[in-house]
Amino acid sequence: MQKQFTMIIGMFLLASATMLAQAPIPIATAKQQALGSKVTKVAGRVTAGAGVFRNTAFLQDGTAGIAVFNNTFRLGVQVGDSVVIENGTLSEFQATSGQPGTGLTQLVDSIRFTVVPVSRQDATPRTVTIDLVVESLEAQLVRIRRVRFTETGTFRERTYQVIDRDNKSIDVRIDGGTEIARNAVPIPEGEFDIIGLVSQFRGTYQIQPRFVTELGLPPLEVDTVAKSRTLDVTTWNLDWFGWPDSTKGPTDKDRQIRSVRQAMDTMKSDIYGLEEITSEESVKRVADSIVGNHGYFYASDIPTDQRMAFIYNKETITPISTGLAVNGGSQAWAGGRFPYRMTFDAQIVGKAKRMVVFVIHAKATDSATGMEDYNRRKTDAETFHAYLNDFYKDSAVIVIGDFNDEVIKSVVDSTLPSPYRVFANDAANWSILTESLDAAGASSYIRGTGSMLDNLMATNEVLPMVYRTFIESPNAYLSSYTTTVSDHLPVTTRFYVDGTTDVNDETSASASSFLHVAPNPMSAQGRAELVIERAGTVRASMINALGEEVAVLLNEECAPQVRLLQIPAQDLSVGMYSLRVRMNNVTVSTPVVIAR
Repeated sequence: MQKQFTMIIGMFLLASATMLAQAPIPIATAKQQALGSKVTKVAGRVTAGAGVFRNTAFLQDGTAGIAVFNNTFRLGVQVGDSVVIENGTLSEFQATSGQPGTGLTQLVDSIRFTVVPVSRQDATPRTVTIDLVVESLEAQLVRIRRVRFTETGTFRERTYQVIDRDNKSIDVRIDGGTEIARNAVPIPEGEFDIIGLVSQFRGTYQIQPRFVTELGLPPLEVDTVAKSRTLDVTTWNLDWFGWPDSTKGPTDKDRQIRSVRQAMDTMKSDIYGLEEITSEESVKRVADSIVGNHGYFYASDIPTDQRMAFIYNKETITPISTGLAVNGGSQAWAGGRFPYRMTFDAQIVGKAKRMVVFVIHAKATDSATGMEDYNRRKTDAETFHAYLNDFYKDSAVIVIGDFNDEVIKSVVDSTLPSPYRVFANDAANWSILTESLDAAGASSYIRGTGSMLDNLMATNEVLPMVYRTFIESPNAYLSSYTTTVSDHLPVTTRFYVDGTTDVNDETSASASSFLHVAPNPMSAQGRAELVIERAGTVRASMINALGEEVAVLLNEECAPQVRLLQIPAQDLSVGMYSLRVRMNNVTVSTPVVIAR
């Protein structure tokens, strides 16, 4: 029996060695296989991986390129990685019906991949002309010289066109996951050289740039100020959040809640002002589930279905009081949706400051009553401005929310001034922090042509504290965002509580300063090195995509030490996890990918 068992093991090892020894086939050869067939092994350099596109990775060798539609692979590789992929299924994305070869060829389903431990090296783009963008270049990195866009404004997730000096045109697809779409990057004017990956959509070739520099623009300025150094305040309209059935808002309510939790765990703001909230329970579920210690307030006194709420970080925010700012008549603020206030003390890096934040949700615009709605917003803004100047003139006040209009001109008619002009005209007392985003053509409301409806403004007592204001991008990592989460993006302002901080400060309380995971991705056993700087209770656990604790790695009183933790990857399903560590009243997490 022992001999027979030994023979079986030997045969298995021999078969495994034989499989590993098989040479990869050229990608060009693999793409000639029948759709639906298995591609045994290909290898190449990653041209789009984690942090580039929302759903798809790209790989190319010396013969061709191919897309890879596999989330574990996309999140587990970086641009320039040398990888080997085994047992992918050949597929085609968005081909014209009945016309194979008119879509993007890709590898799908459960694949095995290995990152070869060599230096990263991005592919060199091949210089071509528009008329030479053909099937053989699909999924490869190319450069097209001296082109220009046919429109101006600010990039968002959609398709644009460029033309060359011969007036030939090609589509340019801006993927929602790129830094281009996430950062309200201005469309370049004049000629430039475009670099991107060749894609195909229903018979039409597209260029997909990965980075702003591939559009002839300078690199984005990297935000190096740690979250622990600033007070971060976010406004977010959550699209009928908590509505009990599918008649309003996203149909999958649990998915919406999970997505909001994931986004807040990513943004890590100190205060969230939320609009379109329809149940207190939904806010409580999010506040209880996001990483850290959070509380919430819900404006239950508002007489309409849509209310406002705050979620706040108890480690940095001490609430003093809350209440509605009742101002105006019975029709004011959409029939009683008055601004909701929270007065609080902020404690950031040893600095304390008493502040006030109001979250508003202004009257929306109906196509049949556009001017009436505009005038109601204008009246509400003017009444609120007078109220704030009467009662909070010498306070540090921030106003955030869904303004349901822009702050420079009106969505009702571009010749009309913004209904919030009263604040812009009072420059001695107020600053509109999102005005520059509006001026650049950015959009926080992302249906249709988009509008900058979600805004922040502050009294000039707060202005010296402002570090930066920007649109967050949960749509870059939450799929089908507009139908499963919201049609608004969160907008955030970061404040220095003491008014001064070195913007090049790289000190961070993030996981990367004392928590390291290897390998990542992992398939069998993984390890985590945890630096415990102060004695106390430490709990480390693996958290799945649903926010559930699936494995406890450590839960005990620990002296200062460096602790090596074993991650039981072999016992966990393939997918994305977080390693969450709670230590000395601080909670941090780092992503872990399990792939086989």
